Amino acid sequence: MTDGELLAHCRTLYEAEGPAALTFQALKAAGVYYPLYERGIRQADLIARLGIEDTYKAHKTAQPLQRNGKILQRWTWDRVVEEARQIVATQGNLPPAAWFQQNGHQSLVQAVYYLDRSWEALRDAVGDFITSTFVESRNGIRWRSHPEASLSNFLYTRGIEHRRGDRYPDTYAEETGRAYGFYDLHFLARDGWIDVEVWGENPGGHGEANYQAKRSGKEAFNARNSRFLGIEFRDCYDEARLSSILAPFIGTVIPYVFDRPTDRIIHSTHWSNSDELLEHCRALASEMPDGKFPTEEWLRKRGKWADRPGPAYNTLSVYIKTWIGGVRQLRDILGQAEASTTIWDRAAALAAWKAFWAKHGLTPSQVRGAARGGEAVDDATLREAGRLVSAIVKYADGADAANSALGIVPVTRKKWTRETILEGYERLTRAYGATPSQIVHDRRTGRAVIPDDDYRLACQLIDATKREFSGSAEVLRLIGFQTPSRKRKPRTKSATVKSGAGSNDTRS
Repeated sequence: MTDGELLAHCRTLYEAEGPAALTFQALKAAGVYYPLYERGIRQADLIARLGIEDTYKAHKTAQPLQRNGKILQRWTWDRVVEEARQIVATQGNLPPAAWFQQNGHQSLVQAVYYLDRSWEALRDAVGDFITSTFVESRNGIRWRSHPEASLSNFLYTRGIEHRRGDRYPDTYAEETGRAYGFYDLHFLARDGWIDVEVWGENPGGHGEANYQAKRSGKEAFNARNSRFLGIEFRDCYDEARLSSILAPFIGTVIPYVFDRPTDRIIHSTHWSNSDELLEHCRALASEMPDGKFPTEEWLRKRGKWADRPGPAYNTLSVYIKTWIGGVRQLRDILGQAEASTTIWDRAAALAAWKAFWAKHGLTPSQVRGAARGGEAVDDATLREAGRLVSAIVKYADGADAANSALGIVPVTRKKWTRETILEGYERLTRAYGATPSQIVHDRRTGRAVIPDDDYRLACQLIDATKREFSGSAEVLRLIGFQTPSRKRKPRTKSATVKSGAGSNDTRS
């Protein structure tokens, strides 16, 4: 039998029985394994000559293993993803690899890398990025570090096509002795794609000596690569430096792709950092007594703010200066270019606290507590409550002292159910012949004298109705109460003229 006839016979076996016909045991049982071996055709060579490498690999991967007389299921990518999803369901997110190793799932971690995948690929597969340390750039790509994201944003705003780094060629492993390597990024220059490495000092927690050896190996491997570019990580944060480094490849391109109002103000190399920083600054501003972002002296606890309570924000101050351009520019972005003229002192803080209580029937502290408990509180009210809590702590020794000084006795809030809401509506409508909204309006406008207890109950019912019913109309229908009509104040001639100008009102 010639080599060709032997191969043809093996193909016939494959076509009749599938990949299972080409296992060692099957070839031996068919009497063709040793004839193949004598001709120097190993099993791998046979599979390659028949052109079924991928099919056979998939078959082999799906077969169980035998270890110490036990049948073990082989790890496939589908199995890795499925088991990871089960962990996500119990943990709430995908834990880091170290958690799996410490909790009896070492084989899953090994399988991820044995299958030539990565932990980030697993996050992609299960759709979880809560604990991911990757940094997202403006085009939605997640990068391994902030410098890579900064470089991506620089290219994005200039319309330069780019992508995540590909794996190094197999020759890299042969020459360096390392298992594999990845480029950080590739961008499309005027004459083709460029391979990029962003050099760090000691990234990823590796030992300094190990990282330097790895960098030296990559530099030596790329020495003959005319399309390679290495960039120091500090240069990725500097718009001018990057422009100079990339000019030979893409020329001098003026930024023109802007997705957000702040993109024209903040350097593109700081976008990924500043997006998160701006949200943090907005939150800090909302906690200030005047709702305005504080000065740099306040952040650093200097000058008149040296003895203020609370921590110093020195690092935040540095980030604001580095990534956004300073507190003044930050205030412009936040829409707070003009500093507030409100002067807070004990009297002003107590007056505002009392006004909030009169308006809502709850103290600012109670409103914040309700929001933390999951109750729906509109953003404006919550921000106002946060500012007042900060002001009352600073100027009036806290909420308890303020309530005592103002004679406010906060009532412990009960958990409102549909039944208690209906009971409350029935009580108030019988007593006043009006809805809770009308009662609150009458108290605020001075139209009627409403006792404090009933006023607070009406406020609480209005708030609770939003959570348990579609609205007050549903509650009134259930208790059989018809909302009384009320005469409106006649409109003045001047008001009619003003509202009529440019109006679309078609009533006669």
